[in-house]
Amino acid sequence: KDEKKDEKKDEKKDEKKDESVEEKDKKAEEQVKKDNAAGDGSGAHATGDDPQAARWKGPEGIVVVAQELNLPINVGTRGNAGWEPMRGPNRRKSVEVRKENQDAFCAHAPFAGDDIQMLFAVFDGHGQDGRKVSHTARDIVPQVLKETYAKSGHGHILLESEPNENKRHEINKARYDAIKVAFQAGEDGCLPEELGINHQFSGATGVVAWLIGADLYVSWVGDSRCILGRKEQQVNGKDKYKTFDMTYDQVPTRADEKKRVRGAGGRIARWRRNLGPLRVWLPDDWIPGLAMTRSIGDTVLNPYGGAAVPEMTYLRLSEKDSFLIVASDGVWEFMQSQEVVDFVGKLRKQGVPPDEAADMLVSEAVKRWRRNEVVVDDTTCVLVYLDFEDDDSAKKKDFKSKFFKGGKASAGGDKTQQGTDDGKI
Repeated sequence: KDEKKDEKKDEKKDEKKDESVEEKDKKAEEQVKKDNAAGDGSGAHATGDDPQAARWKGPEGIVVVAQELNLPINVGTRGNAGWEPMRGPNRRKSVEVRKENQDAFCAHAPFAGDDIQMLFAVFDGHGQDGRKVSHTARDIVPQVLKETYAKSGHGHILLESEPNENKRHEINKARYDAIKVAFQAGEDGCLPEELGINHQFSGATGVVAWLIGADLYVSWVGDSRCILGRKEQQVNGKDKYKTFDMTYDQVPTRADEKKRVRGAGGRIARWRRNLGPLRVWLPDDWIPGLAMTRSIGDTVLNPYGGAAVPEMTYLRLSEKDSFLIVASDGVWEFMQSQEVVDFVGKLRKQGVPPDEAADMLVSEAVKRWRRNEVVVDDTTCVLVYLDFEDDDSAKKKDFKSKFFKGGKASAGGDKTQQGTDDGKI
């Protein structure tokens, strides 16, 4: 009898647990709907009457995509301001208020006046003036990258069309050098005193995806990410999407980053009494407690390894590559890369346009935040559908020849490759 009673008690407990999870999911979904109805605090989609390009500039995003787009892509964006609790009147029950959105993003297609160049970027601000830093970086990094690379004289040379390995290294070095100059310019743009930006204790992560034909370069500082989804046919005939992680979070738990910061004199530790995650501190003070090892801004840590020096990866695209996702950590906090690829891949199979798919991905990420936390982080996504395989129009078939040597795509890279300072991949 006692055993049966215990079994019934356990069953009831399990039912209550299941109900509580379902209730949380239901409440999260309802709140996300309210959030969307109230507006996300930012603009997302490109529209306009310019015959050359549709230009839209909102609080967080800049999207410059030609209306008559010959590029084999479609772009969708979404930026969502977060929420945080605040003590209600008379110190009663807390109320939820919308945060200032510190994310910024941009999409340029074509980029630098070149038919086969495209650029997509997301910057995630933090600290008192994080919004100012992220917006400054969004405006400066693409412009300086364009100007610096133009001086190199390499233009849109495709690596696959260059048989000389030394020449390839030279081209890659020119591209990486231009990216480094652009990221540093993004930080330097925050330094003038007349701007009043507290750059010592405010900063931004940043991730930039730069396509030159089928050559994809991704550069980043911090923990914003870029991933690629490639369609692969399985034995049973069904398509599955493979994930290519183009970035690796620069955080204190990453062994090589920890070694680098400590080698520069920085200190990595949890807050006093061993609370919270590992953070980056000054050698002799409990400031600033940065959750990433590199960023644009946060200049108080520059002497201790915290400079705005990006890492770079490279991948040769193929016709099987289906979509590219560039997003702030609001998307990645409770969703793994493969989970995001499966989520977007399913929507793409169903014919959901990229702008709607970006909305749905951000809404799903926000739902996860509401299920797991009392706050919701700013969440931003730039989603690029790659139509190398799907679009068979004569115009885009002709344009593919510019992307792929001889008009035919290679199998593409089978893994993400790391770029080095000397141009080697």
